[in-house]
Amino acid sequence: MVKNSIIPLYQQLSDEIKSQISEGKLKAGDRLMTEAEFSQQYEVSRITVRKAIELLVDEGYVMRKQGIGTFIAEKKLRRVVDSDNLVCSFSETSRMSGQEPSSDLLSVEWVVPDASVQNHLHIGENEKTLKIVRLRKIDGVPVMVETNYYSQKMDFLLQSNLTGSTYEVFRQHGLIPSHAIRSIQICYATAEEARLLGVKENHPLLLQSEETTDQNHQVLHYSKVVVNSQRYVLTVIT
Repeated sequence: MVKNSIIPLYQQLSDEIKSQISEGKLKAGDRLMTEAEFSQQYEVSRITVRKAIELLVDEGYVMRKQGIGTFIAEKKLRRVVDSDNLVCSFSETSRMSGQEPSSDLLSVEWVVPDASVQNHLHIGENEKTLKIVRLRKIDGVPVMVETNYYSQKMDFLLQSNLTGSTYEVFRQHGLIPSHAIRSIQICYATAEEARLLGVKENHPLLLQSEETTDQNHQVLHYSKVVVNSQRYVLTVIT
């Protein structure tokens, strides 16, 4: 700890613990030292240690178990939305968080969607759309089940690696994801979603619906993403 730094000691200690988590020195389920042990090792007051731990709890990095101790929480996808990254892919968000994204391709098919999807894609009543369902993971851990709908003009996706970033594919075709209308609500895991995400059936999940458009305000895709809220943190900066 740098005692004469403009950065408060509790923030320095919090950052040190975060670094140990990102480097794998501390893993999910590991028990942290006690306040007294931290105080002795880093030569700071127990009040400083307590504030650092409180900050980590607030940010979801650790969790307290009454009467037992403080433990490293399961890894979460940490998404920060501000004016500089309003539209950011899952892969980009994961890497910005220091995590490795991956996907399992669950299904690819042409379907006639319901009226809601038709409305978001601005297509005709009987027009088919490309429906792609993927299980998205960070560091090998399932985080969300993602269902994307694309109009027929996006059929070039079928020639691409669908386990990677579709936003990268869009950019290769001169389409820049630039705007998004996003809504988030609570839903409950179906039997299939529970199996894929490793939770119990009817477990509370986040349902994120999003219509994304390109630099010319043309719709790129409409998505419905079911997220395990235990592994996801969304921070909005306005």
